[in-house]
Amino acid sequence: MARMSQSLARIAMRAAQLALAAMAALYLWYFADHARQVLAFGYPLDYGEGPLLAQVERLRSGVPVWALYANPQLPPALIVNYPPLYLLVTAALTPLTGSALIAGRLISLASALGCVTALMLLVRAQSTVHRPPSTVHRLPSVLLTLLFLTVPIVREWSALMRVDLLGVCLGLWGLVVLVGRPRLTPWRAVGAGLLLLACLFTKPSLIAAPGAAVGWLAWRAWQTRGTERAAVIWAGLALGATLALGGGLLFGLLQWASDGWFALHVVAANANRWDAALARGFWEQQLRLRWPLALAALLATLWAVLRPMDGRRWKVGDATPTVYRPPSTVELVLPALYTLLGAVGAAGVGKVGAYSNYFLELYAGLIWLVALSVQRLAHRARPARSMISYALPTTLYALLCASLLFYPPLWDANRLRPAGLIEPSPPRLALGRYGLWADAARERELLAAQARVGAALAAEVRAAGPTIFTDMPGIAAAAAVASPLQAFEARQLLDQGLADESALLLGLANGEPPLAVIDYLGNWLTPGVIEILQRRYAHDGSIGTFDLYRPVDAGPLQPLSLSVSTPGGPLQLAGLRLAAPLGATYEPGELLTLNLSWRRADAPPPGELRVVVRLITPDGYTLLESERPLLYGVFPPSRWPQGAAVQHMQPLTLPAELPEGRYALAVGLRADGHEPGAPQQIASLEVGALGGAQAETGHFVPATLRRTWAELGGLERAGLPLTPAVPFAWGRLQCFELLCLELRAGQVRQRPLGSTLFLAETTRGSGCVAGTPMPSGICPGFAEAALRFAELGAPISGELVRNGWLVQWTEQARLERPPEGGAPGLGRFGDESLRLPPGTPYRWP
Repeated sequence: MARMSQSLARIAMRAAQLALAAMAALYLWYFADHARQVLAFGYPLDYGEGPLLAQVERLRSGVPVWALYANPQLPPALIVNYPPLYLLVTAALTPLTGSALIAGRLISLASALGCVTALMLLVRAQSTVHRPPSTVHRLPSVLLTLLFLTVPIVREWSALMRVDLLGVCLGLWGLVVLVGRPRLTPWRAVGAGLLLLACLFTKPSLIAAPGAAVGWLAWRAWQTRGTERAAVIWAGLALGATLALGGGLLFGLLQWASDGWFALHVVAANANRWDAALARGFWEQQLRLRWPLALAALLATLWAVLRPMDGRRWKVGDATPTVYRPPSTVELVLPALYTLLGAVGAAGVGKVGAYSNYFLELYAGLIWLVALSVQRLAHRARPARSMISYALPTTLYALLCASLLFYPPLWDANRLRPAGLIEPSPPRLALGRYGLWADAARERELLAAQARVGAALAAEVRAAGPTIFTDMPGIAAAAAVASPLQAFEARQLLDQGLADESALLLGLANGEPPLAVIDYLGNWLTPGVIEILQRRYAHDGSIGTFDLYRPVDAGPLQPLSLSVSTPGGPLQLAGLRLAAPLGATYEPGELLTLNLSWRRADAPPPGELRVVVRLITPDGYTLLESERPLLYGVFPPSRWPQGAAVQHMQPLTLPAELPEGRYALAVGLRADGHEPGAPQQIASLEVGALGGAQAETGHFVPATLRRTWAELGGLERAGLPLTPAVPFAWGRLQCFELLCLELRAGQVRQRPLGSTLFLAETTRGSGCVAGTPMPSGICPGFAEAALRFAELGAPISGELVRNGWLVQWTEQARLERPPEGGAPGLGRFGDESLRLPPGTPYRWP
């Protein structure tokens, strides 16, 4: 009976081992496939890749490394969060790869593999018993360190241009140098110290390895006696001197060479507000997903501490032959310290803007503890003879299997977005229909779509360069142009009072960046920036998940020299721009686009000023009045540079029943409800009916665009207008529910929204569901639509399933029909290209 029980226990352990091996193999394939796909992707995927890419390219252009850490408010407006080691290594590798982005990703991948190798060596170096493994344990314990590659954040960031894994790798290799040999010498401590210093000068918050090294040496000095204690103390002094003197010298040199800006970049720009709720959310997420791994490490540690191997005392590998300690004490101090400090570092995940990369050291420590425990089990002094001896390893293997059962999907199932923090992504079973295999397939679809979007965006950005505005630095960096803002890092400095955005607001108010590419209007942008973007810029379509904003163009400057009274002194009205009408005259109901240029006097007026624009008759009667805060209430004259012209956009909608005739525009300034001076006339305009009309949505359609709208089929083909007719430098744009009309060089045409929006479509169908395509390429199921709707353009896809409907894309439309049959219709291309949240109107004027 005992022999049968022992056999069953052995079988159970073998089953747990095989299950763990199979699960780990699947995850390692998933890791390799993800790395392969991302390394072949030529555009930044993550916010943090953008600044690093721009910094490396700046280095490669010949800028000295210390000059990167310059005044962040001066061009090129870089905020360099990290010390320069990663940047220097990436710049050195770039000539071999031809791409700084790929070089940075390769460094992260090599670092992830280097972490695993270091953990393997640490497990072997920490083993105090050198006997052949028993036949009970055939799974090499060092291979458990490969579980580090199954950790979600390791898988995700091992193929991204991020500094973290290089820092973790350098720290672990510093520990390998420190404990990897039996004899501890000061020179070996210096070598370890240099690697640990490199770890800190990759990312200063990676404290686990340096702290564990110092703590382990202190513990060794306390535990040992005689000559060994002296050797440990000398090694500790050598390590401490390397870290303190070397770190202080490097920091001081960089601070001096950068004219005192280095600390602002590396310290102040990282001093983000800590949020307890944010930290709690991250910890709950990680515990739900990987609590079995933490429990396995806890059980392994308790077993080692409470039950030394067979009750014997074993020789310390790096001690003198006369000193003996229980293996639990010898083996566990270093990994326990590393894990504890990794948990301390992970508490920083509550810092605003943090991500689960703060758990990297903690996960490495947990895996180290588990692998070390299995190493001890594999080197028992006598072969195990009882069921009890199988209980712990079987439990450990089962817990490790449980830690791999669920995974967080990296890619969103419905949108062109990564999952993770972008929106809730509940963990899924690693096996099954929605498992790792499906996630890898979804990744192939999304990366292909994002590559198309990235190429189109890069072309758009290069055409607008050399400077654009964006909240995602990678958009500018990928196109090798500059951006005057590094949104997240700049916001941290602004919130601390360490930066000023007046120069940025002035540039945006004057429409100087000719293009703004926005991922999310509110993505760490300040309220002032958001307000100016919505008043001075207007939405000009989208590419993928990015919105394009361009300055509203009111035409050439008409110089003025008018002094407009305010309670605190006059402001100078230096010029105006008034967009020309599309026809011979302005039309009743039309939106006038008026841009006023102001200059401040020597003493800027206090308080909030409001600009009042009036439409007046020839005899001076006011028909209409428009009032708006000067510079939208976010950029008062006290912040204007002396002598600089600052533009203020104030559109005015003409009354729909306005009689034909000549009218004038007058401007004044109002403060606290009072207007100190009389309004001053600045322009005149001719109004006459030409056939334009105001729609139910409140937007006026000028006669020129309305004719084309009617020729296309009116409401059925185009729908109601969703925007005014916005003037841009290239012409006019007006979007309707189903399409957008452009006026370029006097010609009105449809914007080819089908071709643009199809870039982000992840399903690339070919052929037709039933039958063969018609000569035009339209599938038979959409033949009726081809007859009903005008100017669909050539098909650019076959028939495919999208959100449960059968669709076919053309250059100008998306034909849609329910799968159970019914009349085909058209996708709401105008609405989709604007990407407005439900219920949100067009943001300009």
